[in-house]
Amino acid sequence: MPGNADFSLIKIGLKQMPDTMNLYPNLHAMPSHRFRSHVALLLPVLLLISLLPATADVTLATVFSDRMVLQAEAAVPVWGWADAGEEVSVSFAAQTKTTKADAAGHWRVTLDPLKAGEAGTMTVKGTNTINIKDVLAGEVWLASGQSNMHANLGVRHPDKEKILDESEDPWVRQFTVVRNDKLASPRELAGVWRAANRANLTASRTDGDSSVAYFFSRELRKKLNRPIGVLHASVGATPIQAWMPGGKSYQTMIEPLAPFAIRGAIWYQGESNLERNQTAEYAELLTTHVAAWRKLWGQGEFPFLFVQLAPFRYSKKNVGPLKDNPVGPMELPLFWEAQTAARSTIPNSGIAVIHDSVPDSELDNIHPQNKRIPGERLAVLALAKTYGQKDVLGEGPFYREMSVEGAKVRVKFTGIGTGLATRDGQAPNLFEIAGEDKKYVSAEAVIDGDGVLVSSANVPKPIAVRFAWSETARPNLMSKEGLPACPFRTDDWSVKETPRQ
Repeated sequence: MPGNADFSLIKIGLKQMPDTMNLYPNLHAMPSHRFRSHVALLLPVLLLISLLPATADVTLATVFSDRMVLQAEAAVPVWGWADAGEEVSVSFAAQTKTTKADAAGHWRVTLDPLKAGEAGTMTVKGTNTINIKDVLAGEVWLASGQSNMHANLGVRHPDKEKILDESEDPWVRQFTVVRNDKLASPRELAGVWRAANRANLTASRTDGDSSVAYFFSRELRKKLNRPIGVLHASVGATPIQAWMPGGKSYQTMIEPLAPFAIRGAIWYQGESNLERNQTAEYAELLTTHVAAWRKLWGQGEFPFLFVQLAPFRYSKKNVGPLKDNPVGPMELPLFWEAQTAARSTIPNSGIAVIHDSVPDSELDNIHPQNKRIPGERLAVLALAKTYGQKDVLGEGPFYREMSVEGAKVRVKFTGIGTGLATRDGQAPNLFEIAGEDKKYVSAEAVIDGDGVLVSSANVPKPIAVRFAWSETARPNLMSKEGLPACPFRTDDWSVKETPRQ
């Protein structure tokens, strides 16, 4: 077999050879004896071609590209493809890791934990060299869900122009995965890292950066003073099943991202499952979904923070799945209950309650314009639960327990911070109370210490309370820190048993 130098000469010779078909455009009509002589001349060349090793450039997973953010203070996997057995090295921030591609051509190295703020160029070497520029080490989160996560700032938003004017920040970045249902392999994943600025935050309604993820990142950037990167993969109108193993979005938009090092995940999804009358199974679906993602990443029980659905008149709409499968007026409160149940069954999770972000004019809009509130509420959760900032209250009031005190019911909450208050300074509203007849009536409520006393002259012997139990509910109860109380009920009666009087 020829040596390496011989192969180089052969390659040069092949490049210089004239194209046989160009020399003989009528080769198919050539006399047989002339054809055989030309074939005989080509046979040695064809033999040498067969001896040449098949070479391929070293490549990286698409997410490793210019302007990327790497997770600080954690092991950082870097991976890609090359020829089987080819040696590959990855250098960044004064460290170099070397490996060899396996029999399938896949390679992977793991960088030692980086310090937040480290920056520079990542160099990957094999038969070729790749330089990935403007790399930062900071905090990386995965953002996913359906249309309310997908929407960018190209749509209407309160104070939109002011937000965009002040948005430029090279330490706030997103990698938005481009939807491709025909993805055949992780190598085909499409996406690009973009820094926050007016152009990037309003670019491409289809494959643009998430507004919720931007506001989340912006708040973390302010409070942590370190680079924030988000891997954004969301698709409008998708049910949760699309993001679970076997689902199309999971296979083409989530699997190819793993195991890129992340701090945690944020999630805004559920409208499609509610519209499909899948409220009863949603808590279990969400719990299974999170477990699958955590198994895929292999990083343990990373934080999973999600948005409670916004108030919306689902029962009044006849569009999409609702056209042939209408939902009742209690479906959204029941869905909130399912989300709250999932919060209890998913370790290291939290809910951003956002019913105060929806004005009267948007109760018929399934896409509330204000994405700042859900983004910042998710950030507050992360600051308290993930980053351990003791002066930050992560969640507002959640129902804890009730006790009957004569004709009144005392309700206590978690997440009251420095105390309970109301957004408008009035008495707490949207409380209802029921007796043994299971008929709920509007109730009076007063804040009393760390709880709320609920009563009605029409219910002398109360046994149950519910709060904000309506698809249009925007109650005023909150913590003094300004985080709204989560809707709840203390009973487990079926909806048919609990009419509103």
